[in-house]
Amino acid sequence: MDCELTILIPVYNEAENLKKNLAIIKNAAQSLTGNWEILAVDDGSSDSTAEIVKQASRQDVRIRLVSHKKNMGPGAGLYSGLFWSRGKWVLFVPADLACKPKHLLRMWKARKGADLVVGLRSDRRDYSLARKLMSVTYIALIRFLSGSSVRQFNYIQMWRRSFFAGLDLQSKGVFITAEVILRAQRKNARVVQVGMAYLPRTSGRGAGARPAVVARCLSDLVEFFAFGR
Repeated sequence: MDCELTILIPVYNEAENLKKNLAIIKNAAQSLTGNWEILAVDDGSSDSTAEIVKQASRQDVRIRLVSHKKNMGPGAGLYSGLFWSRGKWVLFVPADLACKPKHLLRMWKARKGADLVVGLRSDRRDYSLARKLMSVTYIALIRFLSGSSVRQFNYIQMWRRSFFAGLDLQSKGVFITAEVILRAQRKNARVVQVGMAYLPRTSGRGAGARPAVVARCLSDLVEFFAFGR
């Protein structure tokens, strides 16, 4: 049965963050619409991530779990989430939340007249200087190559699910969120950008700065632009 909103949370060894944030995300969902679900996609976690979601699901059937048998990479959760989601809108939120929960309402309100809503983080206070430079360079490179006016590509986003049918997404890495935006813009998607107050991660380790993840992201970027994917 379809619902109005799916909050999609791709997770990999995020037990500590889910313990703190799953209830917060649920409360946020209820503040947006009465017809929602939370879909956590576990990418082969080795900690208690899946059990925490299962326990929450036993208490509320609107919280659902999809599990990968093995770790398939940062982008895999998005594919599984889009396949299994029931919402007319899919709101991608990381397990560490990464924003003030009340600011999710900004995205929800911005959906009118939009196909894609892109969150703009307020700062990068927890980034090292090297990671800040890498992030700024990455964004500038994508904007230069694509001509896109979007200011950020790897933060919280919300998508009209029906718009995804013809996007033909390819990336399995963190480039996937940028690819969604770029392919959607090629199809003349209506894109709205919304400022949000960033909250740094307090538990677990983010995967975005790991060398293998960065290398895969750059490889996907090159393939997208150089080979006309």
